[in-house]
Amino acid sequence: MPVAYCTILASNYLPKALTLAESLARHHPDSRLHVLLIDAPVTEDITDLPRPDNVEYVGTDRLGLPDREVRRLATIYDLVELATAIKPLLLGQLLLDSEQAAYLDPDTFVTAPMHELSPALAASEGGILLTPHFLRPLPDEAPETDGHLLTVGVYNLGFAAVDRRARPFLDWWWGHLREECLFDYLSGLFVDQKWVDVGAVLFAAATFRHPGYNVSIVNLHERPVGSGPEGWTAGEQPLRLYHFHAFDAHDPSQLSTRGTTSTARLREENEALDLLCKEYAALVLAAEAQLPPASSYPYATDTRGRHLSRQLRRAWRLQDRAGASPPSPFDPAQAGAWDAWRKRAWRQVGRNLAVDAAKSMRIALPEEYGRLRARFPGLTRRMRERYVGDDGIWG
Repeated sequence: MPVAYCTILASNYLPKALTLAESLARHHPDSRLHVLLIDAPVTEDITDLPRPDNVEYVGTDRLGLPDREVRRLATIYDLVELATAIKPLLLGQLLLDSEQAAYLDPDTFVTAPMHELSPALAASEGGILLTPHFLRPLPDEAPETDGHLLTVGVYNLGFAAVDRRARPFLDWWWGHLREECLFDYLSGLFVDQKWVDVGAVLFAAATFRHPGYNVSIVNLHERPVGSGPEGWTAGEQPLRLYHFHAFDAHDPSQLSTRGTTSTARLREENEALDLLCKEYAALVLAAEAQLPPASSYPYATDTRGRHLSRQLRRAWRLQDRAGASPPSPFDPAQAGAWDAWRKRAWRQVGRNLAVDAAKSMRIALPEEYGRLRARFPGLTRRMRERYVGDDGIWG
């Protein structure tokens, strides 16, 4: 069954998306990659970009949202939050014309035909196929811990596949991501991934246990990359999809820049992995050479060029959620109203920081917090009523 593939990114990540498209064309020549550019409001305005035969560019107008809703999302979320929040919407749009759809992060790389994908999705109970970070209990030498999954989620959403049976799941997922696709560790949120830990149970998602899908630096200990007569391997199985998380094509030695320590050893000790990195880097750099210099992310600043901080976005989100309809930072016609709102926002920012302090106290000093709640029940009740939403998330 043909699969509709998609990825989501801002224009600065386009070289990696074009590399993904080239790798997909090598192994699935009849497939198409739908590339959604979050900094392109109108599809027809996407011009002067390389157009491989298997690439279809789309803007945010193809999500089925009003313009105001797109601007609202771009205001409350930073780049990564926005790109991950709209994932269920894009998958849902693809299912209008396709029986199956798969999301791939722009920095993934197809290394062989993904023969198992469509049959595994068709055989799943709920029409949802997910790849966990790990397939086996972690050894002591693993780069991460089981506890890390409590922070980022069980599944790596750099890959996800759905069919039309998954529509209730996509609606449910979007229902949360519309407001709560946040980097907020104090609230137990890690963009789209932690919600899927819940949704996987509610909607009977299948765990895709093929070791060759969504291989990355975090699971190389159980799926070491190798090579053989039939091509690349991962844990002695065919490697289908490698996730070059935080890979810098301009750095000839590192595997990833995600941590604080060098990852050069991982390449030095594995010739096959090093060759794969070199092949991928050469393709990314070649794609980069075809493109003009990347423009800055348009939703990072307001119309006067001032940076939108995370705290400012959070203040805007909470006031909008309360029905206050704050002005848009991206509309020149509202620039004066935005300036005035921005000056007043310090009050909301201060309240938000107080909430963070309360959450931190509750986590770090649970006994002391319990005594405070017992001594001042009215105060703690009012704080909860004011700052905790109906979904249980602290605002």
